[in-house]
Amino acid sequence: NAVYQKNKEILTTKINSKAIYQNGKFIFADTFIFNRNENILNANGKVKIDDPINDYLIKGNDFTYYRDLEKIISKGNTEALINSNYKINSKDVTHLLNKNILSSKKKTKIKNQKNSQIYFIEKFEYQINTETLKGEEILIITNFDSPKSDKFFLKNAIINLKNKRFIAKDTEIKIHKDIFDNSENDPRLKGVSSRSNNEITTVNKGIFTSCKKNDNCTPWSIKAKKITHDK
Repeated sequence: NAVYQKNKEILTTKINSKAIYQNGKFIFADTFIFNRNENILNANGKVKIDDPINDYLIKGNDFTYYRDLEKIISKGNTEALINSNYKINSKDVTHLLNKNILSSKKKTKIKNQKNSQIYFIEKFEYQINTETLKGEEILIITNFDSPKSDKFFLKNAIINLKNKRFIAKDTEIKIHKDIFDNSENDPRLKGVSSRSNNEITTVNKGIFTSCKKNDNCTPWSIKAKKITHDK
């Protein structure tokens, strides 16, 4: 079902619409509205952007493809599966096709399905080719749904999701409670910056305590220019 408005140079399609927007890349939707003058394609209803070559699938209900800018912008809830592993749930996502970058200024959840690690981010930019994540106000939860789960709070950071290395500013780490065989502990570590290679995290200008968070525990802490946490 297609209608071509010749005077406006607008083509509208309905039901099972499909577009090839780059070699091997597809857009599927219920409805397309293509403005030939502006070179803009709007896709609505059960939209899927499929790139089997770079291994990603993006879903939503409203996407606009700006052909001259090689940019796709979604409106509303957006879900992506990257490298058959990283599941991204966000809103109002921008996809820069030539740079292979996804970004959003809305709250986002990213789950690494292979190791049960989850990232909650207020604002993010993700480089698909290098698996590099840049973000602000980040919460990382390791071993999600496990009693031995640690939490990393990062003001802003650059994270390589592939090898779980990161460089971050304003860091707070809440280590799982029974790390020292005492379930009453609340071990936590804070610092002005940090660097991690997955197993070892180094915190600069740090302060550490395992004291329980209540008035019954005598408060104590260790301060140092550099504190290392070896998992």
